[in-house]
Formats: sequence, structure tokens, C-alpha cells
Amino acid sequence: MIKKKKLLLAVFAVVFWGGSNRIYAEPLAQQAQRIPIVSQEEIIAFGDATYLFDHREYNSLTLSGGFKNLPLGFNAWGFIDILSDQNNESNRFDFTRYFLEYRLRRTLDPEWVMGVKGLGLEVEYNDSNGANNNLLRFGVNYKHDIPLIAGQKSWLQWRYFPIQTNQYTQSQAGVVYRFGLTERLYISGFTDFNIDENGKNRWVTEPQLNYEIIDNVNFVLEGRINEYEGANVQLSGAGVALGLKVLF
Repeated sequence: MIKKKKLLLAVFAVVFWGGSNRIYAEPLAQQAQRIPIVSQEEIIAFGDATYLFDHREYNSLTLSGGFKNLPLGFNAWGFIDILSDQNNESNRFDFTRYFLEYRLRRTLDPEWVMGVKGLGLEVEYNDSNGANNNLLRFGVNYKHDIPLIAGQKSWLQWRYFPIQTNQYTQSQAGVVYRFGLTERLYISGFTDFNIDENGKNRWVTEPQLNYEIIDNVNFVLEGRINEYEGANVQLSGAGVALGLKVLF
């Protein structure tokens, strides 16, 4: 594990401060053009808010957003889930718990990785209510378009984190996706596979069907499977939720 951490940290250092050996051999002016201190493009901010009613008698509010074209070629994205307690219909509007996740990404120049487009490095921070639930993850991601339905935006982003600071899980692999079906209908979501060094691996997945009712307002139907919740005898690990999403 120590060797793996040292290797990945070394890769991060090379990418963030200069790229490959070939780039180091170039004039400083050309290096600066490859890794701009100030973004060459306008920084773009985006976000959305989703309110859902879960059949397990609780509600959730998710706020997500991010920035594209940050200095040094970074992009940032994150979300926070604010939830009420399960199986408590009379208090389903009273939020009592949260989970948040923030990611900082750096897509690699294809010239650094033998012409591969869409490959990048990623740092992720997680936290939730309760003590000692925060962690950092370090890993790689690979995003690519897929030809699903002509003219509709579809892509996959594969993610793998071999290093993380949480003592209970050794690593995580996952995929984030968007499948365009029509101009107004699409499926989005994620699936994470958490690899526990003690052999108790767990899945978390949330596929989401979105239908654009009007511009920037979607009806949402979401499936939910969380094997961490399923491991708690007081909770159910599978559910269905519906509600609205507003994009801004």
C-alpha cells in the first residue's frame, strides 16, 4: 500500500507541475502554454437542486454544482444530500442527516498519455453526519462519449480510487453515466463498488430517469440501492423516489 501511495503521488506531482519528460525539455514559454496558470477559457459555473419523496417515508434535498475551466486545467464538482430519517412519515420534512462529496479533477493532455483522450486524475472528499466519517480519495478517471442514440448526448466516466484515508474501505471503483434517449428524456446516475480489505464489499447505485417538463425543470424517478444502509437492521437499503430537479 505504501508503494502504491508513493507511486500515485509521484504521478500527481508530475502532472500538476509539468507533464512528461518531453515537456520538461521544452522552453519555459511552451511549458506555460501547456499548463496555463490562468485559464485560457471563461470559467463556467453550473448547478442543480433536486427534491425527492422516497417510498421509505423520508424526503431528500440534493444540491450539486461545479466549475469548469479553472486555473491549471482543473474542474471541480460536488454535491450535498440532506435527508430526513427513514420510516418516519410524520417527520419526513424534517432533515436530520447529510452526506457530501466534492471532487477536484485534472484531465491529462493526450500527448502525456500516448494520445488517450479523456484520462485524468481526481481527488475526492467525502463527509457525513456522525463522528469520523470524513475521508479523502486519490485516483484516476476516464470519460468518453458513447454512440447510443443519434443526436443525443451520452457518455460514461469510469473512476478508480486505489488510495483513501478511511480505515474501513481499501479502495473504490465506479462509473458515472448519462444516456440520452430523446431531446427531453435521459437516464443519468452512478454505480460505486466499495472494496473492503476485510472482504465485506458493498455496492451503492442510483440510476435516475429525467424528463424535462419545461426548460431547466425535470421530473425525476430514481432507484436507490445502498448496501451500507442495508447492513443496518433499522434501515432499508433499497428504495424508489420521485420528485423535481431544477437546473441553474
